[in-house]
Amino acid sequence: GSACVGLDCVNGEAFGFDTIRMKENNTRLQFDDTSGAGFPTNNWQIRANSSAGGGGSFLAFVDQGAGGNSESGTIVFEVDAGAPANSLRVSSIGKVGLRTATPVLDLHIVNGDTPAQRLEQSAAGGFTAQTWDIAGNEANFFVRDVTGGSRLPFRIRPGAPTSSLDIAASGNVGIGVQSPSAQLHVVKDIAGPVETLRLDNP
Repeated sequence: GSACVGLDCVNGEAFGFDTIRMKENNTRLQFDDTSGAGFPTNNWQIRANSSAGGGGSFLAFVDQGAGGNSESGTIVFEVDAGAPANSLRVSSIGKVGLRTATPVLDLHIVNGDTPAQRLEQSAAGGFTAQTWDIAGNEANFFVRDVTGGSRLPFRIRPGAPTSSLDIAASGNVGIGVQSPSAQLHVVKDIAGPVETLRLDNP
């Protein structure tokens, strides 16, 4: 009951568990929609590997518009050959894991060294290009200004106590307090005099 389609199929093809096999160079699965006026007519393709010499090895979904076919269209989703296990994993309850088979939160990123995400504004929209990284490791959680020389304007060290910095709904800022009662409210549990503000000129 299995079928092989393509120029390189042979008599007595050993299918294994394959039900449908496409076998030749430049294998493609094409969806040509011939609907009439008033109905969706977009064409799509599932494309395996580049047809160009020296091109990439990948599996991709291609948006070909209303009249596209063959090698036309825009690749909207691509998985490159050699991607590690669980590069993208969606759990049965909709949680998304990057490099993990068991995502715990809505988005769960795992990496052996500084899991991070990048926010990159290109100049395509007419605004100045700017790139930020948000990351964390054993040393700190931080925001990196990549465009500004990879400075770290915001950092949290592991072990920082609850409400080290707490901004209330009123806009009041608490340092060491969960419910600040002034614009800046500092609480420190220590005997003796407390230095609440220090200004140094380095």
